[in-house]
Formats: sequence, structure tokens, C-alpha cells
Amino acid sequence: MLAIAAIAFVVAWFGHYLIADVAAESFFYDTRFDAFWEAKSASAVQGFQEYVTKNGLSIREALTDTKWNKENSDIILFTEPAFLYEEMQSDLDKEDEYERINCSGGFIYATSYSPGDPYFFWWNTAGMIIGILLFLGIVIPVTVCTIHRIKKLYQQVLLSAQSGRNRRIETGGRDEIAELGNEIESMRISLLSLLENEERMRADSDQLVASLSHDIRTPLTKLTGYLEILIHKKNLTDMEHQAYLMKAADKAHQLKVLTDELFHKFVADRDSEANRFQEPIDGGQFLNQLLFEECSELKEDGFLIGDVPMFGSGCFCRLHIGDIRRAFDNIFSNLRKYADPNYPINITMMDKQGEIYVAIENRKRKCPADIASHKIGLMTVKTLMEWNGGSMDIEQTATNFSIGISLPKTEPSEKVKP
Repeated sequence: MLAIAAIAFVVAWFGHYLIADVAAESFFYDTRFDAFWEAKSASAVQGFQEYVTKNGLSIREALTDTKWNKENSDIILFTEPAFLYEEMQSDLDKEDEYERINCSGGFIYATSYSPGDPYFFWWNTAGMIIGILLFLGIVIPVTVCTIHRIKKLYQQVLLSAQSGRNRRIETGGRDEIAELGNEIESMRISLLSLLENEERMRADSDQLVASLSHDIRTPLTKLTGYLEILIHKKNLTDMEHQAYLMKAADKAHQLKVLTDELFHKFVADRDSEANRFQEPIDGGQFLNQLLFEECSELKEDGFLIGDVPMFGSGCFCRLHIGDIRRAFDNIFSNLRKYADPNYPINITMMDKQGEIYVAIENRKRKCPADIASHKIGLMTVKTLMEWNGGSMDIEQTATNFSIGISLPKTEPSEKVKP
């Protein structure tokens, strides 16, 4: 705006100069007005002579008196002392004709050479008006355009806010308004990113709460069952009594681990999942023990289990043991809900290149248990596998359901936990 105002000022001054100076002088000094100015000059010199004679002015008074010039402002009168005129007479233009003015005590020479201020007043006024019009003609359209762009930017911001901040803010040019629009667009994108991150974190938190709450129910149900057996069955042997106590203690420990994790996720500082501690273990032996425990409990609940294959030593993995236990707890909890106990549950284990693969297949119940399924268990299994570098795949038909778990192997040279 300052640059436009400066340019408008220069243009306005130039317009005034053209009208008040160039055009006015060209008009007044045109050859068509020579006779008029000659007559005007002769009349001015004669009038000055009459003024000097009437007032009895001396040479000095005639040269310095300004009263006559003020009374006759329509023409400029030039006077010279006689001696000075005679000295420079040879240097004067032939067109300059000086007339003798008789004063008391001597004489001077006088001539008129240009129009006075009254002739230029209207030209100066016209030049001033033209300059103002030129200045306003440049500044006003630029100001109107600037106001229009600001209003357009405001409308875009308002529409973006009303449409959920998904409307892009577009501004053209490379001035301050364009920079402001670009900054607002950057802020809009940053705000959307923050909102998306917040929504994703909220969804992750909700999923974490749901999965942990779901996982807590499984060991809690088993713990309740073991305690009821210990309370109501009076004919247990010491070994059976000790076995159920150990199982109850194990499930109580799982509950403590899950509740501690829930506490640290939402009360303590929330670290990234990359900081989860993963132990190097013999994956084959760990899965053998895990499957044996889960299958034994299924058999006690009246389910049929096919032959369970056994891994040999040498399949090393780096895993978070708690995550893998939670994953298999969810899988076998789903088997209790949806597997048909009249058909065997088949378990397959394979040592593939670079990974350990476990597949569990069951026959679906014709009349599933009257329990609402939110797929939380399967989502939890998938998440836990991904945290440990593994994967989960599901295949199902109208009658059969199969879930496959893949866990990555590590180099045998790493120290592992037996």
C-alpha cells in the first residue's frame, strides 16, 4: 500500500505539473497571444508611469515600491535603473523593449515580460484537481481490491470453520494478504492434523480399555472357577488341592499384570509401544507349554482336542511373554464361546522359514452362546501380534473357523530364556 501510495503521489504531481506549468505556459505564450501581451505591456508601463508621476516617486522608491504590483497583479512589471540598463543593453534580446519611466530626480527603464498570477490561478486549480483525481483514481481501486480480498479471505475462513475446517483456503498474489492466507491455511492443516491425532489417540485408548477389560475377564473367570472348586469339592486330594491353588495363583498373577498395564497406560506416563520389553526365548518350548495349559483346561470344560503337535528346541523368538499369553487367552476364550464341543479342535504348528506358524481350527456351534460379540478378542490378538512383529490371519466358512498366528524367529546365536 505504501508503494502504491507513493506511485499515486508521483503520478498526481506529474499531472499537476503538466496542467499548471506545461499546458498553461504553452497556452499563454502561444504566438496567437503576442499582440494581446504587447498591448497589455504597453498599458502596464503607461499605468506605472502615471502611478510614479502621481505619487512623485524617486528612482529608489520606484524601484522598491510594490503597491502598484499588488494593485495590478495580472501582469509582472520588470524595472531596471538607468545605469544598469545601459551597461547590459548590448546583452538584452532585441525582443525586450524597455520604456523610460520618468521619476523625480531621474529616470528608470521598465517592461513587462509575463502574465501575472490571476491568469495562472485557474490553471493551478485545474492542475490540483487533476492531481487529486489521479491520486484517488489509483489509490481507491487498490484499496477496494484489498478490502475485497480481505473480505473474501474472511468468508473462506468462515466457510472452512462451518464445514468442519475441511475447506481449503486459497489466496492469490504475493503480498501480505497472500502471506496471511497461507499462514491461515497452514494453521488449518496443523489443526486438522492435531484433531486427527487426538481422535486416533482417543480411539486407541478406547480400544486399549476395551481389550484389557476383555482380557481381564478371562483369567478372572478361571480364577473364580478354581476357587469354587476348592470351596465346594471336599474330596480333593492334596495334589489336586495344590494344583488348583497354583492355577488360581497363576490367574491372579495374570490379573495383576493386566491391571498394572492398565494403570501404567492411563495414570503413569504413556510410553510408545516400542519401549515394551521383549525377551529372547525358545519359542517352540514356550508355545508347547502354553498350548498344553490351554488345551488341558479346554478338555476339563468338555471340549474335544485333536492331537497337539510338539515343537522341538531351536525355534528362537524375541517376544513379550505377557502379550503372547493374552493373545492365546483370547483365542481359547473364543473357542469356549463359539466352538462346537462335539467336534475336535485341531491345532497345527509349523516351522516355516523365518517364522513359527500356529493354526487352530474348530467347528462352529449351530446355536452360538447367547453372548454379544464385538470382535474385541480378535482385534486384541491382531494388535498383540503386530506389537511383537508377527501377524494373524483368519479363514472361515459357514461351519468352520480357522485362525493362524505367525511369530518371527531370531538368530540362534542370541541368548535365550529357557
